[in-house]
Amino acid sequence: MEPLFYNLSEEEFSKSRKILLWIFVFLFFAGGLGILLASTVFGIHKIKPSFSAALFGISFVVGVISAFATIKRKNLFFMIDDDKIEFRYGLIRPKKHTFLWENIKELVMPHKEKKVKLNFKDGKSFVINLTWLQRKKSHLIRKHLFNTAKYKDMDVRKVQQLSQEVKK
Repeated sequence: MEPLFYNLSEEEFSKSRKILLWIFVFLFFAGGLGILLASTVFGIHKIKPSFSAALFGISFVVGVISAFATIKRKNLFFMIDDDKIEFRYGLIRPKKHTFLWENIKELVMPHKEKKVKLNFKDGKSFVINLTWLQRKKSHLIRKHLFNTAKYKDMDVRKVQQLSQEVKK
């Protein structure tokens, strides 16, 4: 089979999107400060100071998203070849995983989820969660996993959802 390699480190927001996110953080934070100053310092009591909590909350959430977009993540990849499945991706503390095809007994592929469950010959299992990847890439990875497993005469079970999958 043809090997599949995706460099997931390239997936970034554009500079304009990063700048827009940080502008939204600043605007919501400034709005929260403006409401606090208007009600406490200037004595304008038409607007309650508790409304600033919503603006600070929004600025915090958008700030977290923009921080994840700005921080460069290195060495993120997903690779499938004839010998192994190897990947390293994630939002926080990505770990490298390597699974040899010869140790895998079967694949469980849910129809409605972007996951793949690997059942090993020693009775253990591992779920590859592809929900954080782009739809097109996760679809191609699942398709390549399916085709490689069929090429290696491995059992592939299709289920509606992974949570409904019952161990035999």
